[in-house]
Amino acid sequence: MWTEVTLKQILLITDGCSNVGTDPVYVAQTAREQGVTVSVIGILDDGALGEQGQREAENIAQAGGGMCRIIRAADLSHTMQMVTQRTMQLTLQQVVNKELRQIMGQDQTALPPDLRTKVARMVETGTEEVELQIALVVDVSASMTSKMASVREAIRDLEFGLAARGGSHRLVVVTYPGVSGEDAQMLRMEGESVADAVGAMRTAGNTPTGPALQLAVRALRELSGNTSTTSAVRKADDEEGRMRHYVV
Repeated sequence: MWTEVTLKQILLITDGCSNVGTDPVYVAQTAREQGVTVSVIGILDDGALGEQGQREAENIAQAGGGMCRIIRAADLSHTMQMVTQRTMQLTLQQVVNKELRQIMGQDQTALPPDLRTKVARMVETGTEEVELQIALVVDVSASMTSKMASVREAIRDLEFGLAARGGSHRLVVVTYPGVSGEDAQMLRMEGESVADAVGAMRTAGNTPTGPALQLAVRALRELSGNTSTTSAVRKADDEEGRMRHYVV
């Protein structure tokens, strides 16, 4: 029932505050309006994140309908997988609750315990079966130099985790700033893993977070063949609990 569902996520990894280019909070809000969820992982170690950076990270995630976690680099691998999984669950839960309100006039919390359990299991199954399109947006500014080994390890673990799911996935990576002076670039891997490609990046320059997020939105749109980034999902049938077509 979930095999026709496509969820789109952007996961931003940064240790600093945006200092050039478009407002990243505005970009995240625009992405959300197009059906893309934006989450942020802020890294504290030896960076320039600070209070302003943490506030910006939280605002980006809030505008993008996603999650924000402020962590140490050593916790990046676990956090990246947790945020990806939890974001899928929250997105599917929102869709199911919306449909329950339309069909039954109430959301999952108002259902009898046995039906709540069935809905929860349905959402859990969905996280394993839906198609996931995810864009990793990785800050490779100068302050990230000491953290790139952790980033490479975390991305490799994420690749393994995605491959173990029943549903298909597409993974693209945007790094910023670009190596040739551009604000951001999309990595195009031929015969190498995403983790190795990111690990080979040279860190330098400013922190153009907004333009990087804009490129990520375009990259996800390209994965869908330049079609709308809204996701086709299935909604609950009020008699048999099956799912029927719905567009978020």
